[in-house]
Amino acid sequence: MQLLLTQHRDPNLRSYFVWGPFIRSDNEAAARENAQRFAAPNSMHFWTPTPKLGEDLSATLRLPAGRTAWDVFLLYTKRTFWDSSPPAPAYWQQQLEVVQGDPYDVTVFDAHIVRALESASRP
Repeated sequence: MQLLLTQHRDPNLRSYFVWGPFIRSDNEAAARENAQRFAAPNSMHFWTPTPKLGEDLSATLRLPAGRTAWDVFLLYTKRTFWDSSPPAPAYWQQQLEVVQGDPYDVTVFDAHIVRALESASRP
């Protein structure tokens, strides 16, 4: 993922990392360490002390009941508007071992990013 984030120097590409308490070792200090590890141009990192965003995303992504969306990679178009609940992404991948969403594959995700950037550059 690190290479993927640094190879695209397009101002239309932004990455947002939301770190939260999804596994026992997750805490704000670990999130700060991970933010350093995944530092990239046009990226921002956030810590949330609750799993609420992951729970809200679970509904949006139609994950099985009781599954929280974490370790997911979501691609949104430039014109996506976030309201009180997360919108459906244009494309997404996951490392949750569920049937929803494609399994994480950096090459495939990169191809979707390239297509999204090409679309964003068109009038």
